[in-house]
Amino acid sequence: MKGKPTTCYLCGLPLTALTSNDHVPPKQLYTAEIRKAHSPNLLTIPVHMACNRAYQHDEDYFVNTLAPFAAGSYAGNSFLQDVGLKYTEGEKQGLVGKVLREFEHQPSGIALPDHLVAKRFDGTRLHRVAWKIIRGLYFHQYKEVLPEDTPNSLKIVPPDQVPPKEFFLGLSDHPIHGQYPGVFDYKFAKFPEAGNLNYWAMLLWDRVILIMAFHDPTCACERCALLPSRDSATKV
Repeated sequence: MKGKPTTCYLCGLPLTALTSNDHVPPKQLYTAEIRKAHSPNLLTIPVHMACNRAYQHDEDYFVNTLAPFAAGSYAGNSFLQDVGLKYTEGEKQGLVGKVLREFEHQPSGIALPDHLVAKRFDGTRLHRVAWKIIRGLYFHQYKEVLPEDTPNSLKIVPPDQVPPKEFFLGLSDHPIHGQYPGVFDYKFAKFPEAGNLNYWAMLLWDRVILIMAFHDPTCACERCALLPSRDSATKV
């Protein structure tokens, strides 16, 4: 980002002396092994220290609950090995245990075939971090604060599923932007002809896709006009 930001993209207020560098996406997606071998130029954005810390536990949950989908890729296998090593050393055992309990063979009493298992999520926490990442990338790309209360939608596409058709129609011709695509990559597009729709897709560990859609904060389309008023995006 050219020029040092003077606004915290998380709260929209001017930056104070108590700041920290926020990794977008979370640094822990990249294992120490990957960082040492490939030296990815990770994106950081200065934010208020308190704003950054407010997301820490949810970011821990985000990366660990999605980790089972990482198996099968170079970076994903590295991440899972790292989780296993830290677990044996007594680190984050409670969190890993919570994630393991999210697997069910009989979700809501429905018996699945022996080769299938359901994976539950804490949707609020997962969505909160996915939206935080998009807000950071949006700030990086457009130099505007994307308000946290901007209505948005999230779709998770695990490795065994095909993305929706709009994913291919909307993003196939757009460039990728990840610093190290083996861990994190993203594409985005804006469609004024579709009510100022923003369509973003993130790829984690070459295995799981997260798709988020939302309208511009200043959108005045019929749909957005019916929503509760909110502050416009803040330019920096």
